[in-house]
Amino acid sequence: MQVRMSTLKIGEKAIIDSFPENSQEGLRLLSLGILPGDEVEVTSKALFLGPLSLKHCKNTFFAIRRSHANKILVRLIN
Repeated sequence: MQVRMSTLKIGEKAIIDSFPENSQEGLRLLSLGILPGDEVEVTSKALFLGPLSLKHCKNTFFAIRRSHANKILVRLIN
């Protein structure tokens, strides 16, 4: 089941299904080496709709604005 990355809870893992490739969000993820099919885990969420901190499958960490995360579709991993 696809959900928006912004709806993930702390500790949840997901596979990136798609993101807008010709957008600021997509270009930023691509520049970080994050591609559709990669696994991410939410490590923290800032208060008041702030950014999400994520762990990439390659043990790298990055943060993303919640408005950008809202445009990224992911599939939950049980």
